Amino acid sequence: MIVNPRSGGGLSQRRWAALLGPLTDGLGPVDVRFTEGKGDGRRIAREETTAGRGLIVAMGGDGTISEVADGILTAGGTSELGVIPRGTGGDFRRSLEIDDDLGRVARRIRETPARLIDAGRVSFVADDGSQAERHFVNVVSFGFSSDVARQANTSSKRLGGRVAFLSATVRSLVSYDNVDVVLSVDDQPERRMSLLLAAVGNGRFFGGGMKICPEAVLDDGLFDLVTVGNLGRVGVMANIHRIYSGHHLTMKEVQGTRGRRMKVTPVDREAKIPLEVDGETPGHLPASFELLPGALRVRA
Repeated sequence: MIVNPRSGGGLSQRRWAALLGPLTDGLGPVDVRFTEGKGDGRRIAREETTAGRGLIVAMGGDGTISEVADGILTAGGTSELGVIPRGTGGDFRRSLEIDDDLGRVARRIRETPARLIDAGRVSFVADDGSQAERHFVNVVSFGFSSDVARQANTSSKRLGGRVAFLSATVRSLVSYDNVDVVLSVDDQPERRMSLLLAAVGNGRFFGGGMKICPEAVLDDGLFDLVTVGNLGRVGVMANIHRIYSGHHLTMKEVQGTRGRRMKVTPVDREAKIPLEVDGETPGHLPASFELLPGALRVRA
């Protein structure tokens, strides 16, 4: 089990001792490794998968779960992934429909056969200017949503993920402008678009509970691409409840399509449009996306 001790408000020794009983009652004997910084979940999962570990359980927020999945897939995808969410966003857990009872979640990981789900691979430009690649399991987005994620990740989440993301949304609206990109899906012609945001979804939720890709299915062999055009500041706040509930696809500014390969490039090649990957912001456009059908075995 790979544990992020900083997720969910932090783990003191006393809090960890209180959690360990229900965890081991449900899972049985378990080896535990704690992450100490960004990238540790990916590194540890890669090491354990390479060493032949059959089941790796990720305990943390969306970023930790994504890192562990990336490590497993980078090492060949032979290990199964168990998921125990313990973060403030909790977006991937919503698509997996995981409940809040720690002991019950642990027991289901041990007793329930693994299911195959799709994963994604995104290639992009890292913050240092180098070309980078990583896997994702939930949602990748760019535009306004990536600015919101950056602000939410650098602010307090004591009041929960939804409050943190709503607060970040309001702050981002003050200065954010649409982005102009060229986007292609599979073999369709390229389209030039002015966007508030776009989301490439394997899962349905992002931003602390917003149902951005309401029709996405984790094992259907397709990404759901949702683009939001020129909605404007007033339009965002007036319709944010529709995004949370997943009723925004009927809006004239919103378009949805499906595909297995996608590519997006800024019209202004000098523009650094940030990219949000499963709640983290590791780089910027241009980016390309590839679906990996049935690539990950998950227990949850």
